Amino acid sequence: MAKVIKTAVTEMLGIEYPIIQGCMQWIARAPLVAAVSEAGGLGIISSSTFQTAEDLRAEIKKVKELTKKPFAVNLTLMPSLVVPDYAGYIRVCAEEGVKLMETAGRPPKDDMVKAIKDGGMLLMHKCTTAKHALKAQSIGADLVVADGCECAGHPGENDITTMALTPRCVEVLKIPVISAGGIGTGRQMAAALMLGGEGVYLGTRFLLSQECPVLPQVKEYLSQNATEMDTIILLRSFTNSTRMYKSEVAKRVYAKEQEHCEFKDVQQDMAGKTACKMFFENGDVEGTGTICVGQTVGVIHDVPTCKEIIDGMMAECVATLSKFDA
Repeated sequence: MAKVIKTAVTEMLGIEYPIIQGCMQWIARAPLVAAVSEAGGLGIISSSTFQTAEDLRAEIKKVKELTKKPFAVNLTLMPSLVVPDYAGYIRVCAEEGVKLMETAGRPPKDDMVKAIKDGGMLLMHKCTTAKHALKAQSIGADLVVADGCECAGHPGENDITTMALTPRCVEVLKIPVISAGGIGTGRQMAAALMLGGEGVYLGTRFLLSQECPVLPQVKEYLSQNATEMDTIILLRSFTNSTRMYKSEVAKRVYAKEQEHCEFKDVQQDMAGKTACKMFFENGDVEGTGTICVGQTVGVIHDVPTCKEIIDGMMAECVATLSKFDA
């Protein structure tokens, strides 16, 4: 069992270790979420994976069958042609006893915040600037994730690194800050805690885990081939910056953006359904779709279990911090 590091996050969420699994659409489902929580961290379900609130309820029940420990659900508040049933998702989470609701994208409106709090849940909002973090605090967020631009997925449009964003958020906020972006090892976790973070938030590290539901050949390919140089920011021309693995498909999308294309010209390559073919059907990382990974992929070279990841990170974090004991 790893040595416990108690922080405001472990105390608020009732978890053993201040390690939170990042939300990944299509991927953050019961097997992964439950494995992270059971190992002492906090797993997060991606509600965007499910078409209806009852579909989400079924997934929550699957998690509860696999672990009795706390887990969370993410609501991604982004522009969409079909507006998700956010109210239904929140209602189901409250009815099922979910501990924490994470929101990302635009800040939740007052009625959504009220529904989350009335449902007995804590609210955590993901932010890419201190300004956004202050807004989240003002509307009632209990915690924020400071998401540095090294992260997989959406880093915002300002390219603020974790090294700058975490301490800046700690400086201006009165609520706990969780550090995200470029964190995948115990050494990186130790650095985040020294910056003032009360916990760390990992996507890419848990993407490359045994319990992650994508095909083994996808995980093997990324762990053996990707370096810190092998990510690329796509969709910046549409003010929707997204960090992806620099596959042949991603390079094709980037080239089209440099030619000032319209979104329809890259829509198929960027579509979630296209990515799912690579995740779950053919495993062709280079030639099928795009996959979000952070720059920390360059220091990840294996595909262990979630328990091995968490235990290993905690041991390395403690050992790193202990180097400076008086």
